Amino acid sequence: MTQTQETYFHHIVLKGDPYQIGRAQGEAIKNIPGFIDFMRSGTGRFSTEQFQKIADEMERFSPGINEEISGMADAIGIDARELIYYSFTWLQQGHCSHFVLLPSRTEEGRTLVGRSYEFGLKTEDLRLVTLQSAGKYAFMGSSVLFFGLTEGMNEHGLVVTMSAGGWPVGPTREMRPPLRDGFQFWFVVRTVLETCRTVDEAVRLIMEIPTCGNPNFLVADKAGRAALVEVFGGNKAVKLIDATSKDQYLCSTNHFTLPEMTPYRDPVWKNSQVRYDAIHAQLGRTQKVGKEAIRSLLSQKYPQGLACHYYDQGFGTLRSMIFDPQALEVEMCFGSPVGGSWHKLDLNSPGASYAANLQMERMPEDFMATKW
Repeated sequence: MTQTQETYFHHIVLKGDPYQIGRAQGEAIKNIPGFIDFMRSGTGRFSTEQFQKIADEMERFSPGINEEISGMADAIGIDARELIYYSFTWLQQGHCSHFVLLPSRTEEGRTLVGRSYEFGLKTEDLRLVTLQSAGKYAFMGSSVLFFGLTEGMNEHGLVVTMSAGGWPVGPTREMRPPLRDGFQFWFVVRTVLETCRTVDEAVRLIMEIPTCGNPNFLVADKAGRAALVEVFGGNKAVKLIDATSKDQYLCSTNHFTLPEMTPYRDPVWKNSQVRYDAIHAQLGRTQKVGKEAIRSLLSQKYPQGLACHYYDQGFGTLRSMIFDPQALEVEMCFGSPVGGSWHKLDLNSPGASYAANLQMERMPEDFMATKW
């Protein structure tokens, strides 16, 4: 018998200057047992000189981010340098599937972006954040360590999603060590959404920001352009498509597919190839694809679809999303979409909490196999 676990996801709306936004987040969480200890667990990773370099680099690409972090630190009563966001974001990544279809391939005649995000429960924020920081573009996205994002859409209809292009990079023993000095994907996603309006602007910024890991970024805008950017430390490759391109959709799972990235490709996990093939089987059909077909792909269980319930092994579907950049809307299912409810949200939607009953299943033995 499959066990279930009730879990709550939260939609938070934040407005103001960076310090006010950070302070509000700190006030909201400061009384949660054990949370301050977690937030300050980055203590001691950097010297004073190293910390100043990191703060300066973050400010260069995301002005105001240090103020926001200081606001939270003041609210919970610790030194901002202790916050885990610094030590996890700059390093000397989740398992996901995502895809974008240009207007010629959709029943709606508009660009659509599909997203399935898989990870474990213990290290997730479980928060959707709508944030309007003074002087920056408003966005809606899923938070990482409160300040970063795994994906999102901004007020101009620019959408950014990501997946790890192989074994993820991180500061813990079970993760791959950083490939170079640089930022984690969650800093990149937020910075792009706060400062860019188009795919071209987003690609330029992704190519410029020093990145320590191996993320695959998908970006799309309401003008009908999209791009896949695959990153391995300082090595980056781009595929751009628009209405004149032969290919009218892009997709990515947890391995590199661009020819330029072949030298950096890890042995491909079976589950990554199976999910990649499932997406192509759906999107590569001759008929156009609509939101209903995308929901079906996201809602079918692996291996026929993308939904996974292996939460205890760090590979459970925590959210499924369909972004509509022209309508400035996202359809979202919190938790697994297998039997879950979908919600239509936009930048004006009020904050709310959403309950989800997660099925706890055992990962197949060959799921992470590299030979099959």
